[in-house]
Amino acid sequence: MKFGWALIFSALCAASNAKAEQGCPPGQIPATANGSITSCGPIPSGYNEQQDSAAPRPSGKWIKTWGAIAMGSIDSIFSYGVTTGKLSKSEAEKDALNRCASHGEKDCKIGLAYKNQCTAIAEPKVNGKPFSTGLSNFVGAGTTVEASNVALERCKADNRPTPGVECKIIYEACSEPIFKAY
Repeated sequence: MKFGWALIFSALCAASNAKAEQGCPPGQIPATANGSITSCGPIPSGYNEQQDSAAPRPSGKWIKTWGAIAMGSIDSIFSYGVTTGKLSKSEAEKDALNRCASHGEKDCKIGLAYKNQCTAIAEPKVNGKPFSTGLSNFVGAGTTVEASNVALERCKADNRPTPGVECKIIYEACSEPIFKAY
């Protein structure tokens, strides 16, 4: 009797396995039409692999900004007007000129306008004081380090004939992009 029950149990297990397999040989899957299995077909490549999700949609955009440097003087003393983060070149130049003139200078001029860059001002000094007849240098570059290095090199070269001149970085900044969400 025990043998009979074991035989029935084995038959039921085999029947359920056969049903789960649905009669397709290894390497094939059931193909259906109108909800009923009609045949078996080969497993497509990538069938068991995780599907890539769709590329992420951007949530906004980066807007490049402008910066500018203006320079003027009062009684041979130079003054600067600087700005960053403006949306247009004209806006940056206007703001730099206004900042320069806010000290009382009447002869402010744009020395440099730059977009999505960094800048540095190198100024010649003698005995630690600004050298009024020397040439300052404004440089735009990818980083403040690059801009500072080039500005110092140019300042030293432009003011080399004057003994005792040392060039110093007196300003450095970057006009960073602004993220605008959609």
